[in-house]
Formats: sequence, structure tokens, C-alpha cells
Amino acid sequence: MASPARSILPRLEPTASLRQPATLTDDVLEEIFLRVASHADLARASAACVSFRRLIANRNFLRRFRSRHPPLLLGFLGGVGHEVFQPVEAPHPNAPVARALYRAGVFSFDYLPDCGEPGWSLSDVSDGRLLLEAEGSRVHGNGANRFAWPDLAVCDPLSRQYLLLPRMPEDLLASVQIKEREINHFDDSLVPSGDWEETSFRVLRMVLSRTTLVVLVFSSTSGCWSVGPSTTWDVLSFHVPPREPVLGRPQFAYGCCYRKLTYLSKLLKLDMNTMELSTVDLPPNNESHSIAIVEAGEGNLGMFNMIYNINEVTSVDYHIFGQNLSGRANEWHIKKTTTLPDCCLYQFIGSAQGYVFLVRIPTSLELYNWSQSRFEYVCFSLESKTSNIERVSGMGSSVCYLYFGFPSFLSPRRIQLYDTG
Repeated sequence: MASPARSILPRLEPTASLRQPATLTDDVLEEIFLRVASHADLARASAACVSFRRLIANRNFLRRFRSRHPPLLLGFLGGVGHEVFQPVEAPHPNAPVARALYRAGVFSFDYLPDCGEPGWSLSDVSDGRLLLEAEGSRVHGNGANRFAWPDLAVCDPLSRQYLLLPRMPEDLLASVQIKEREINHFDDSLVPSGDWEETSFRVLRMVLSRTTLVVLVFSSTSGCWSVGPSTTWDVLSFHVPPREPVLGRPQFAYGCCYRKLTYLSKLLKLDMNTMELSTVDLPPNNESHSIAIVEAGEGNLGMFNMIYNINEVTSVDYHIFGQNLSGRANEWHIKKTTTLPDCCLYQFIGSAQGYVFLVRIPTSLELYNWSQSRFEYVCFSLESKTSNIERVSGMGSSVCYLYFGFPSFLSPRRIQLYDTG
């Protein structure tokens, strides 16, 4: 009997070895890493292997990464000495990076020259740089003419680099016919560069007397002070100059510096390109109100102001400064009103990246019970476009500056050192 038929499988020919996956080139890896939104994830990738670390640590890559990803809100700066920095608290997403900076002690200023008691104090913060003033150098002389310009330093806390600014020459004020004994008020501030890679900087000094306002400018490029625009209160339409003219904090938008004049519904405007001074009228009843200036888009100026009910702030109005219905003149148009979380005292402390930041000041009862809580002040963010308001972090004081930056491994050197010889 014949055996049953069997199916015979086809004979398999020897196959080529399995194809190895294509090696990712540095260019492809760089594009992948540029799309990593989390700074912490990028740090983990850098620690994965030597080739990843070499690519991520490259200056050109870091420059491209910073251009795509804005700096992070890491905390608040204010005060003197080691307690100058307070990191944002959890559950804020930037809390781990902020705590790392705090533990590193980068805001101790122990690398700056000794300036005597009480030490270096904070005058302004911009682009990751700090403007510091030596409190002990502010006053000297005899009798009624006791006056001195303070020693100033600009530092980058992460790289621990700094530049001591030269004293302003005495003949600069004389050139605009202001005597030191006539000065009522002056302050110093940093001018935002708008470019995180820029190492040069400028410092504005505004000097106010009973009759005159003078702007002086220090440029790190030239290493010296120069006289900017000057004007009188009469020219600026202040027919009755304020008894003690005081300016609010500088606020920058579209290349201009805006300062609220206390007890007046006016903004002082300094165009940083043309160096021309002018004024902008605010909506009525803003003589004593806290305001925040923002860029509203399409070249329009935006402003937030607080609405009071007796001594409490209940809401915030958002205005845009644009053309009226005739299309010929600019005026303020109210866009929206945002109700705040609860009726209390609030204060604006700055604006950045489409947000304004305000501090809730505790009530008397909360201050009385302060021992039950570490922080008695709370910072909120208010988004310009959506009016969404969120809690950011607890704070130790309402007198502070916002600090934006990158983790240490991502941060560039913010100051170019010069020979001050």
C-alpha cells in the first residue's frame, strides 16, 4: 500500500541578517530635544548618555532652546542678604527648579565686594539680571548738603558675575542746571533688552526736582553715564507740580518705559528709541490706584486697574488704549472686568508673558493669626486674553520683584565682563 502523500514545505533560502535600525544623527536628535517642553525632562535626557549630554550642553543648541521656550517664573526677590529669594511653592510646576536654586544659595551675594552695613539691596530685576544698591553709600557730606549717589552693581546670580557701575560724574547734572540740594527724588532701573542672549545692558536713572525731570543713562557698552532727555513739569502740563513728585515702578511695553505719577491720573512715557518724554492721560479716578501696563497686541497699550469698594479691591478692569470711533485720536476703551477671589487689598507687582501678577495683602485678622501660617501674602496671575486668574504661590512680603530664569544648566551668562581698570 502506498504511503499517504505528504505536503512538502518549500525550502527557505538563507535570508539576509536583520536590518539594523538607522542611527539618529545629531541634527535629528537636536530637533527632538528642541521639542522637549519640560526643562526637567531635558535634564534627564542630558544625563542619559555622554552623546546626549554633549549635544544638549552645546551653546548653539541652548541658544535655540531658549529662543523657543520662555524663561520660567521661579520666585520672588526682595529684601537684603540671604532671604532675598523666595522660590515658588508646590504645586506650582516650577517649584522643583526653584527649590534647587534656593538650596544652591545663588542669591547670597557673598561674591560681591563688601559695601558695609546694611549691605547690598535690590533695586530692580530684568532679563535674569539684578540691579543692586549699596545702602551704606547713599549719603555723605556735611550739613544741609548731605547727598550722594549710591554705589550700584549689576549681577547675574547664576554665573556669579557682576559689574560695578562707575559713579556718575558731577558735571552731568550741572549740564542740565540741576543742583544736588534741589533733588526731591531719584531712582534706578534696568532696561529690558528683549533678548535673553544679550549680554549688554542699560540702567535708567530718573532725577526729579521741584521744577525739572532729568533722565540719565548708563550703558555697559560704553561703560559710562550720559545725559538723556530732560523737561520741566510745566512742559509736561503739570501746572501745579506735585509737592513731592514720586514715580511708580517702571513698566515697559513696545520699547517704551511708563511710570505712574502718584496722585495723578497720568503716565510718564519715555520712548527708549527716540529718548523723548511725553505723558499719557489715564481714565478718570486713577490718581491713587495701582495699575499694570501690558502689550495688548497690534501695537496697542493695555492697562489693568483695580476697582475699590471702600478700602477693599473687588475686581480689576482691563483697558486698551486705541483709536476712538472717529479713528483720529487715541483713548482708553474698557474691555472686560475680572472679579477677584475675595474682597481684600491687592497690589500689582509686575507683568510678563501675557500675564499680570498681583499680591493679596492679608486682613488685620489674618496678620494677627500669622503664626498659624508660614506665608501671609499670596501671589495670583491674571491672563490678559482670557481673564483667567490662578493662585501662583505664597509669599513673605508684598514688596518684591518677579524673578524669571532658566535652570542653571540652561542659563546663559548674562553679563559681559569689561575692563573697569
